[in-house]
Amino acid sequence: MTDLPKKELLRPDEVAYYLDVSRSTVYLWIDHGLLTAEQYAPGGTIRVPRDAVENLRLRCKKDLE
Repeated sequence: MTDLPKKELLRPDEVAYYLDVSRSTVYLWIDHGLLTAEQYAPGGTIRVPRDAVENLRLRCKKDLE
């Protein structure tokens, strides 16, 4: 697994790369409420808060234990 970039808001492709999933999976997680995201203007860019990615990873890790 790669390191999460050191910035507060991440692009969906950065999240996908970090979690080793497809970009479409990240968008599905956002659509289903598993991952929070911010959209700037209707149809605009989407950014995922860094802490949302870390929280998702921790929730998944707990589910596997």
